[in-house]
Amino acid sequence: MIYGIVGSILFNLSKGMQRHGIEALSCLSPKRAARRAGRRRPGASKKAALYATGFLLNNSLGFFAILANRYGPSSYYTSMFGAGLIALMLYAGIILKEPLRPLQYGGALVLTLGTLLLGYDGILRPEMTMAGVRLPAAGIILAASALGGLLILFRTRRKGGLTSLGIVCGLLIGFAAGLDPILKGIGQNLGGVDGRYLPRLPLGWVIFLSSFLFATLSFAASQWAFRRGIRASVLIPSQNFSYIVYPVLFQAAALPGFRITGLTALGLTVTVSGLLVMQASLRRT
Repeated sequence: MIYGIVGSILFNLSKGMQRHGIEALSCLSPKRAARRAGRRRPGASKKAALYATGFLLNNSLGFFAILANRYGPSSYYTSMFGAGLIALMLYAGIILKEPLRPLQYGGALVLTLGTLLLGYDGILRPEMTMAGVRLPAAGIILAASALGGLLILFRTRRKGGLTSLGIVCGLLIGFAAGLDPILKGIGQNLGGVDGRYLPRLPLGWVIFLSSFLFATLSFAASQWAFRRGIRASVLIPSQNFSYIVYPVLFQAAALPGFRITGLTALGLTVTVSGLLVMQASLRRT
């Protein structure tokens, strides 16, 4: 869970850094480059360095997932994602000087409470790792989730509006992002040997390496969604919801000994409520 907090904070701060330094890349636009030809913009090199730092931190989430999977199921890691969203809010207010509304602080408080509940729920559980995952059940669940999601996406794309499409895309993007730590955890611990950084079986390597494909797919799908005109205020809440909730549901079905308790359900409900409140306040801003 500590790795989840650190990884989430670095990942979300990277978004703020990229937002802060994105103007440094405006030279890639031919029209702007033509207007600015012959003159150097003050601070451009610093902004470029800031953007590059943000890009590197953006790809650190998988590294911390590998560390976290040595000690517990993947949901312990993904459920800490709310801590990073709070850090991003503070970065936006303090560094980017964006206005923060009281509703955002209220959402952050609710999100903190939900994260603490999920953390306490993990502490109460007996020690376990992804080494106990039933592979046949895991394969069926993942295949059914992907197929069902694609069918809903195709139907929504044909008959739904942008809002419906944004919700479905966000759920699928969060699903793909959530598969990254799940598959890493299965691959690392395959064979009943937990506490490893890297797989020891050939099949484990296949599963482990496939996780990077889903991480890339998640990023590419989010860019496609934005190019389609889907608003971030619609896409991001459903994406974060799926990223936090799906690993819990997956483990409840495929990891023996992992059960969704009343505390788990309460923690998820409070966390998602905090996400929605924060996102609603950002939409108003």
